[in-house]
Amino acid sequence: MADHRIALALALLTAALPWTASSVAQTLPPHDPLRILIVSDEVNPHGLPPEQLTQPGDLSAALAGVAALNIDGTAESLLEIPTNQIEEATTRLLVSPDDAAGYDVLIYFAHRTPDNGVDDQARQEAFVAAVDQFLGAGGGVISFHHGIYESPGKSSMQDLLGGQASGAVPWNTTEGQNVIAVSAHHFVSHHAVLYPAARTYADASLGIPSASYPAFNNTPDERYPNLALRAGTSGIEVLFASDYNEGGATHLLGYQRTQAQWNGVVVVYQPGEYQPHALGSGDNNFQILLNAIVYAANFRFDDWIHIDGFEGGSGP
Repeated sequence: MADHRIALALALLTAALPWTASSVAQTLPPHDPLRILIVSDEVNPHGLPPEQLTQPGDLSAALAGVAALNIDGTAESLLEIPTNQIEEATTRLLVSPDDAAGYDVLIYFAHRTPDNGVDDQARQEAFVAAVDQFLGAGGGVISFHHGIYESPGKSSMQDLLGGQASGAVPWNTTEGQNVIAVSAHHFVSHHAVLYPAARTYADASLGIPSASYPAFNNTPDERYPNLALRAGTSGIEVLFASDYNEGGATHLLGYQRTQAQWNGVVVVYQPGEYQPHALGSGDNNFQILLNAIVYAANFRFDDWIHIDGFEGGSGP
């Protein structure tokens, strides 16, 4: 990765310049070719039509169309595996991300564990162990939308991710939710993301001081009022929050987690139910997902530097 440090630094400098309308298009700094693995399943509590619901297959299709991701040209470099075939993901995650056949990033878009009746829980636990090993080897993990929801059998995965959502997930079509960037100039939240508003926000329980933070709004959106960190979870940096008034007025939307035994990073982002927002060309939410992919993929390398406020670099 060292061969593109200068180009990367220039890209980050450019990204830190004041926003204009022309700068909103999805862009990414130069990086080596990526291999991306996705584990996914579907849940549709609000009965959304296919063109509105983010479903299995949608992620890989959307990512395949982003040239700036620089997806590797070899076989299975962008591979989406159903939860009921989770052992196929387990096998691939046991390969080092530094191996030509290994993956740089896992996107976890699974609401549930395997349910096709063949040693389901044992297969889930083997997968979680492989994810932990993958993080130790420097791989990046992104929990996208319902990946953070705790359904039966997912406890060990939620422990690894460091958080869980539970209970009702209201669908709000009038106010949606504000996405508030509460971490100053983190790459995931600030590279090529347009924030047209500002919100005064504070959450002492998560160490977020009262201040005016950049924000944008998602309407419609699915809210996770009960999304919270696991008790005793360490290595957390909160990236996103929201201030809607439902079960309180402070809500966690996204964070990163590092651990001393990992050379990789976990990034969690909750919004994602509504496909035009989550995967729409030019949309802030899709840009955040792209940023998270590139950030997590490169986290084990030292060229993710602190420059003009952008945060990165390996280690907790």
